[in-house]
Amino acid sequence: MKLDIATKHLRILNLIYFTKGENLEFLESCLGIFRPNLNNYLKDIHSIIPNSKKTGKMDLIIKDILDTPNLYNLLIQNQGVSKEDRIFFLTLKLLITSSLNLDLLSKSLNVSRRTLNGDLITIKENLNFFDLKVTSFAGKGIFLEGEFLNIKKSLSCYIYKYFVEEEYLPPIFNAHFSDVLQNIEAETTLNVDIENLVSHFNFDGFFYNRLLLKAFYYSFYYLDSSYSSDNRTLENSLKNKFEFETYFSKVFEKSELDRFHDYLHSSIFKNVYLEEISCFINILKICSGNFAEESVFLNDHILIWKKIILDSIELKITENDILKFKNFILRIGFSKKQSHYLEVYELEFLKINIDANTRKECINLYNEFKKYYWNISFTDVFMLYFLITSLEKKEKKDIFVLYKEIPKYLLNSLKEKLELKHSVNIKEFVNLSFFEEFKKNNNVRTVGVFKDLNLLDNSLEVIHLDLKF
Repeated sequence: MKLDIATKHLRILNLIYFTKGENLEFLESCLGIFRPNLNNYLKDIHSIIPNSKKTGKMDLIIKDILDTPNLYNLLIQNQGVSKEDRIFFLTLKLLITSSLNLDLLSKSLNVSRRTLNGDLITIKENLNFFDLKVTSFAGKGIFLEGEFLNIKKSLSCYIYKYFVEEEYLPPIFNAHFSDVLQNIEAETTLNVDIENLVSHFNFDGFFYNRLLLKAFYYSFYYLDSSYSSDNRTLENSLKNKFEFETYFSKVFEKSELDRFHDYLHSSIFKNVYLEEISCFINILKICSGNFAEESVFLNDHILIWKKIILDSIELKITENDILKFKNFILRIGFSKKQSHYLEVYELEFLKINIDANTRKECINLYNEFKKYYWNISFTDVFMLYFLITSLEKKEKKDIFVLYKEIPKYLLNSLKEKLELKHSVNIKEFVNLSFFEEFKKNNNVRTVGVFKDLNLLDNSLEVIHLDLKF
């Protein structure tokens, strides 16, 4: 029997490559699956390997997977449409066209009408979060009902999911949606305008901001709007500077408002309708992380973040340090409270080659964040890690460590742990007997000493080090 490979198999394979086959708990958390299901997916992937020997030992299965070249291409050749993929496909199609013909779709998807009717139960539940209703009329089809603005909100979320996950999705997605969601005429202008917005207004702080803005444009403007009058566009409705600032001061600093005014009135986003401005502002706030309504909880978040960072990567960090990530804090806090959460598998970090220690620390940081922020993505944590550690490297002091009885080879082996624990950069280990001579040839301002060593030199800053880990 031919095994259909699903989108989740492809994600799991790339995550196995990323983790080098270690830390399966991370895969469970990242993909929201339990170990028995993960093991079944791994067995499926293993069975695709030519001449593979059947085994129930997961360590052997993972080793074979890691040792097999071009395995991802083999999976692509066997990719089918899973129930999860099918529900996503049908939902996106329903939101774009407002109706479904189950007879035609059962042939395209190679499943029965009964199977599609079962999928509709889940689709109805999912769209209910957006106050949308799915109705069936015998002999006519399936139809979407609800306020136009709610349809656009949900469509924006699902188009974003499509853009982010596109490379993993079955071919049927591209066959049905590429003409609608990759319009060549719109793309050129849209991409330039998005790049200008991201580059000139500090919107480049998060992964996928460009796709968020692109998804918003396609759902709120490029696809047909019910507002027929061009006079209702932002270009024509916000010519008054006071009205313009009333809306966009929620996102931009006062010094940026004039520049954004000029940008908006010359960009493709000027065609957004005034009735949709709250959605546009929300997208801009997500891109910037500027959520004033979440700021009242900032101190609570800071306490949590200090604990997370210390517990995961053993880095002591001050409140002032954490405030440098204020927009990250507010966006993650805001996201945690959204009831209409849609699972989006953000895996862009897989394209970045990192060393084993960095990977381990990123996963530790992610695991701690998940305890407090249930829907945080590893992509955000991945970026946060580099921001936090770059701050650490930038601000930690250069020191020379003095020792007396401790073997130097032992200190060299402990160098990285000492630097991490005390937030310092160890330039060199110097035996106390040679220190006076060493000072003559080196600029020494700060030294590190262990508790068994007394240093009488008031001209130097002394940091007391601890060998307990």
